[in-house]
Parts: sequence; C-alpha cells; structure tokens
Amino acid sequence: MSDHSLHDELAYLKGLAEDGAIGPVRNGASLVTAGLVYAVAAIAQYGAAVGLLPRTSLVSAIIWFGATVIFAALSMMFRFNRGEGRTKSVGARASAATWSGIGIAIMVFILTLIVIANVLKDFAAVSFLIAPVVLILYGIGWWVGGAIADRRWVKMTAFGSFLAAPLITLLAGRPEQLLAYAVCLILFTTVPGVILMRTTKV
Repeated sequence: MSDHSLHDELAYLKGLAEDGAIGPVRNGASLVTAGLVYAVAAIAQYGAAVGLLPRTSLVSAIIWFGATVIFAALSMMFRFNRGEGRTKSVGARASAATWSGIGIAIMVFILTLIVIANVLKDFAAVSFLIAPVVLILYGIGWWVGGAIADRRWVKMTAFGSFLAAPLITLLAGRPEQLLAYAVCLILFTTVPGVILMRTTKV
C-alpha cells in the first residue's frame, strides 16, 4: 500500500470516527431555534392565562400553531438539516431520524390539543399537558443521541429533561407552569443546541 493510499485510508477512518462522535447530535441550530420559538410561545400563552392577552381558545391556537409555522418556515429558510444528507454513520442517521420523528410528534400533538380544545371550548384544560409531554419527547431525543455519541453531558441533558417533566406538572392549573416551561425549553433545548453548534465548528 502506498503512502498516499494509507493517508487516504487513515483520513477516511478519522472521518468516520468524528462523524460517529459528532454526527448523531449535530442539529444544534434547529434545537436553538425550536427552544427560542416555543419559549416565546409559552410566555405568550402565560400572557393569555393572566389576562394580558385575550383568554380564548382562538388566541391559544394562534400562539401554538403560529409558533409551529414559524419554526417550520425558519427550518426551510435556513435549511437547518442541510448537512445530514452527507452524514455517513448509521448512528448519525438514526439520531437524525429520532429528532425528526420527535418534531413531527410534537406538531401532531399540539394540533391534536388544538382540536380537543375547540371541541371542549377550553384550551386551558389541555394546555397543561404540553410541557411534560414535550419535555419527555426531548428527553428521548437527547438519550438516543447521548447513547449513540457516548457523550455524558448529552445523557445528563436527557436526565434533566426527564426529571423536569413530572416536576413541572406540580404547577398544572397555574399560569406559572408556562413560565417554568419556557425556562426548561431554554435549558434543555436552546443551551445544548448552542453547545452542539460550537462543538461542530471545532
């Protein structure tokens, strides 16, 4: 084997190793955006709950559906997942598929709650489910990514998200749950997303 061929083989193996370590959890920009957009939505919903905005099912539907539309539009505009097609490792593809599935599940879940709220004519009764369910889904995403990439801090993020889910239900029925949810989104989505963006640039 020539020195050039050996160099190419080593470069290829290094690329696979780096892809396996970073690839499974590299969608940082998408997570940062999701955390910020839905944190703002949670704060807006809090405003509706305390009377700063009209407390109607229509306003709540506009807040959450609007946040989903904004996130989807930003995702397409900035093509957050444009690098995933070049990812070669099975782990990276599995993690990307997991996060995509979680995103779809959250959108369908929120749309389902909107339908239920319109049937019951009361969004407040079902809105308290948003925070714990979303935190559990994010915990699953972080756990899968952490297990594949073998990164302890990612797994700790998953534990934090899982722990926050039952704790935040203690505030169910109170507007303050929405503020706590906004904080959790920043802690378990935006901040880790920023870390991932910095990691992939190293």
